[in-house]
Amino acid sequence: MGLVDSLQIHSMLFKALSAAVYGIDANLIDVEVDYSGVVTDQDHFHTVGLPDAAVRESRDRVRAAIKNSGYLIPPTHITINLAPADLKKEGSGFDLPIALGILGAYGALQVSDVSNFLMVGELGLDGSVRAVPGMLPVAILARERGIANLILPAANAAEAAVVEGVNV
Repeated sequence: MGLVDSLQIHSMLFKALSAAVYGIDANLIDVEVDYSGVVTDQDHFHTVGLPDAAVRESRDRVRAAIKNSGYLIPPTHITINLAPADLKKEGSGFDLPIALGILGAYGALQVSDVSNFLMVGELGLDGSVRAVPGMLPVAILARERGIANLILPAANAAEAAVVEGVNV
């Protein structure tokens, strides 16, 4: 039995909510993260669900942000599904829910259910959360769908806070 065989942990799935903005409307996006738990000799990070280049590049931002925030995620198979699969996902705003999903699937979070939170934000390599455009339609979507809480960049808080009925 080799080192890779002896370092196996349980596979986990973690789900988070995000949103994609198209013009003046936002659509709810399910961010599903499957962490295989099998430690490998190299990283296997796949994003599915019609991601554009910025979304596909999130793997590098997310890995660095997680590492520079003090977490060590060993090389493994991580699959990110952005659903529904028939909507094109654009931009860097999925970084935050992807990172949270990885940490949740890995078991590094104290909570297992974040279904009452909608998350949007780009991550800096140091783990900071950067502003993204379109928070007004995202806040309206959250209110319409009964999602009480928004987690988003502090720079976007004032824009989202004009929508009553959601906690920013």
